[in-house]
Amino acid sequence: MEAPVKSGTLLAQYEQALASFNAGRAERARSQFEDLLTRPDLPLDLRDNCSFWLGEAWYAQKAWLDALSCFFKVLEQADSNKEEDARLKIALCWQNLGEPERACAEARTLLGRFPAGDSAPRARRLLERCPPGE
Repeated sequence: MEAPVKSGTLLAQYEQALASFNAGRAERARSQFEDLLTRPDLPLDLRDNCSFWLGEAWYAQKAWLDALSCFFKVLEQADSNKEEDARLKIALCWQNLGEPERACAEARTLLGRFPAGDSAPRARRLLERCPPGE
């Protein structure tokens, strides 16, 4: 006999958190993603997404250091499907924090790993504003 699918599954909770974020409720989304990330049974393919979207929620509130912490957690997860997006957001956080050399370095790393990726055009635009030699 198959176990019934519970309405409170982790995937459903993730989708609710993402819906909160997409509806402009960053603080609520942040709380929902934080709750999910405390779950030891959260699958790795959702864990990196939760870390990324938690970072986006912090980013939306201009909490650059908190956002950076979340985006770096994405990079700690092997084979993350959010690595490219996280690297772009890391570069943008550094830029917003007044750290152009770090922003430029991260943009270069992104382009080295994902030269034809969706984030590549934004990374190239960021590099255009880099000081000479950065």
